[in-house]
Amino acid sequence: MPAGFERLNAKQSQPNDRIVFIKPLKGPDEKIAQDFLERIAAQCVPIMREHHISVVSLEEYEPNPEFVGRNFNAGEVIQLVLKARSGHWLPFNYVQMVMMHELAHCKQMNHSRAFWAVRNQYAEQMRALWSRGYTGEGLWGRGKLLSTGEFERNTIGPAEPLPEHLCGGTYRSRGRKRRAKKPLSYKEQKERRIFKKFGAHGVSLGEDANIKRKLEGKTIAAKPRVAGSARGRELRAAAALARFEEQKKDRKAGEEEVKEEAEEDSETDSGDDHEDDSTASGPDAVDIDGKKLLDSKGRGMVKVCDDENPEDQDTLQELRELQDFGLWGPVAGPSGRLGQSALMSTERKPQTPVSQISARKQPDSEPKSTLKLKPKSKPPISDGPPPAESSSSGRDACRICTFVNEPQSATCAMCASVLDHERMPDSWACASKTCQGMGYRNAGDCGICGLCGERRPAPAAGSK
Repeated sequence: MPAGFERLNAKQSQPNDRIVFIKPLKGPDEKIAQDFLERIAAQCVPIMREHHISVVSLEEYEPNPEFVGRNFNAGEVIQLVLKARSGHWLPFNYVQMVMMHELAHCKQMNHSRAFWAVRNQYAEQMRALWSRGYTGEGLWGRGKLLSTGEFERNTIGPAEPLPEHLCGGTYRSRGRKRRAKKPLSYKEQKERRIFKKFGAHGVSLGEDANIKRKLEGKTIAAKPRVAGSARGRELRAAAALARFEEQKKDRKAGEEEVKEEAEEDSETDSGDDHEDDSTASGPDAVDIDGKKLLDSKGRGMVKVCDDENPEDQDTLQELRELQDFGLWGPVAGPSGRLGQSALMSTERKPQTPVSQISARKQPDSEPKSTLKLKPKSKPPISDGPPPAESSSSGRDACRICTFVNEPQSATCAMCASVLDHERMPDSWACASKTCQGMGYRNAGDCGICGLCGERRPAPAAGSK
């Protein structure tokens, strides 16, 4: 957890110990947005720990035509847009890549070459987590809730507009400068020097009995009558030696005196010697609604970098990557793994580091337009028997988890796999790589695979 924050007596486990607060927008979909943000945070744990990134507040921002995410004060606040203007949810992997973009701004605030190097590194690490099926630690591991299906099913369509820019820029709090002090006149400067050296009423020389006693080593009530007498010369010599000793001590304390003098010079009537620097860093940043942006202390904010350049090669590469997240087409792949869009351009060259996962389009004559992922060298999880057309209702042990169910059970009480296909003729098997060869079948009313969490493929009538 970031320095300065410690959670005591937490009522529930936190998805990410590097993020303090998770704040969805108030409304009817608040719980769904809370689960959305928590799953985004849970999947970022390894990357944030490895690169020592901390975020104070991860917040949802209202749908807008301008941006999807933005960063304030290098991670103090990260805002993500979860919905399109139509009210449909943005794809989870799409928002997760926006999160990688904003986390890179915690290291590099500007859209420079150094920033894109950091962002591409984070994106590659996130794709590696997707390939492993990683979704979080502990309770945030593999598995889905009923609320998760809300933003999994009700996603944006092909005709719905997306925000113009991915990143809405980065912002920092306005710096403070020392308040300009009123210049002193020559008379005031002279009086100040005299007061600092001699005090308010001056110093009478040779009148301090204690100093004379210390210099002579004895007490003599009378004063030297003649300045050139032997006693007067001895007093002056002893005083000179004493001054030499004091000068050695003054050299050591000289720096402290300079600091004290600077503090005295900077004092003002109000007691506050700083003010907001309103000219050196540019104008105040304003939100998309025209209101002035303020930080947690009420100070103005300055925009560090603008929206990304649409003609920049790195920006175009990022947009091509985001087109591969199945925004409008059915996807066949493990839960949380990088999908491919059904409307992806075929002219894209596989020379980018994103081409670890390639899409192969099916012919138009096939009933379903599902896309397959490029096979990897990783061995299959299990070589179980293929799913049978029907299973006997008297078979008590589940073939998937070996849990012994009650007789006449239609589904497994442990893993929810369909046991009796005759009683559930509308059951379906997931076509993802994780579920292939497992023999796991889902009930017909399940929209998400209970084994890998992948969405059910769209019906053949709706595909082109």
